[in-house]
Amino acid sequence: MPRFKIGDKAKVADRPVWPGGYKIANMTGTVVEVKTNPPGYLIVKMDKTGYNMAFQENELELAHQ
Repeated sequence: MPRFKIGDKAKVADRPVWPGGYKIANMTGTVVEVKTNPPGYLIVKMDKTGYNMAFQENELELAHQ
């Protein structure tokens, strides 16, 4: 069962070992689509840029609304 549903606020989790720092860490957005194929992926509309971006569910945390 997916952890997120459409309309949830999500925050991009940090990747401490990412070379040069993970630039989109801690950015927030709204889940606009929960993919079933492939399962475990979400489409998130980012607050800062307005772009829709795809993430694996384990790369995101629930953000406080």
